[in-house]
Amino acid sequence: MAENRNYYDALGVKRDATADDIKKSFRKLAAKYHPDAGGDEQKFKEVSEAYTTLSDPQKRKEYDQLLMFGGIPGAGFGGARAGRGGYTYTNASGADWSDIFTNIRSGDGAFSGFDFSSFFGDQQQGGRPRSSRGRDLTLTVTVSAEEGFGGTQRKVSYTIPSTGERQTLSVKVPAGAVDGGKLRYPGRGEYGSMGGERGDLVVTTKVEEHPLFKRDGADVRMELPVSVYEAALGVTVEVPTPSGSKVRVKIPAGTQDGKTIRLRGLGVADVKHKGAVGALYVTVKVQVPTRLSAKEREAFESLRQLDEREYRKDVDRYGA
Repeated sequence: MAENRNYYDALGVKRDATADDIKKSFRKLAAKYHPDAGGDEQKFKEVSEAYTTLSDPQKRKEYDQLLMFGGIPGAGFGGARAGRGGYTYTNASGADWSDIFTNIRSGDGAFSGFDFSSFFGDQQQGGRPRSSRGRDLTLTVTVSAEEGFGGTQRKVSYTIPSTGERQTLSVKVPAGAVDGGKLRYPGRGEYGSMGGERGDLVVTTKVEEHPLFKRDGADVRMELPVSVYEAALGVTVEVPTPSGSKVRVKIPAGTQDGKTIRLRGLGVADVKHKGAVGALYVTVKVQVPTRLSAKEREAFESLRQLDEREYRKDVDRYGA
């Protein structure tokens, strides 16, 4: 058995494996390595020993406690073979790790008769070791603007710092996801100590910007360029929406630059309020031509001569 392996490694399961996972893996490996079937007797003994401990809730709990403190140095299973091949390891207080592990296998309890104060120091309170929750782990998932509008899924992998395990899960990014939004996955973070619960995995969504649509929570804003002629005479324009569909928007005659039209229910899903959808705000931007043909100039000159409106009366009244 290679150095620094543990019972979980022997069975090929993760630290958070269920009892069913452990049983299924053991049956598969036992059939493969059973001596009567021509398998490897030593490996059969190893997986059998691993299953004996991990299939018992109390023994598994005590074994996990040992692993939390780095396992048993000098043992191939992270403690499993202590005392078998002449291995003996004691800590600074003289506690024999091989005795502790023998207690686990025999069912007497890993720390039967063991003085915790000599090893764990101030982790003890009232004569009993304190459990602590594992810390939360974080990662960031980047999605496109369109994926943020409609939602998507991402398969992510991350490492548990204390064990080096690689874990994967499918992150469901909800429709209407916002830049900087957080998704919490309980029990997928760092392992707790002394039987404490695992921390959470917190996934932050980074939503890329869209070249046309600008997010304002569940509301979406966009600018719609129209010509000076269209603004003056009125026009109906077909515009896109965040969902990918199109909608016809009527620009009334005489519409001024900067006018905003609200289209209810055409924004994106509101992640804070289930079933709610924001609005799409269309702001009109009147485009004045910078170059005129001779005919256009002539037509504008004619229109100017006909126009008798006083556009600057509120300014002119302050003149001398």
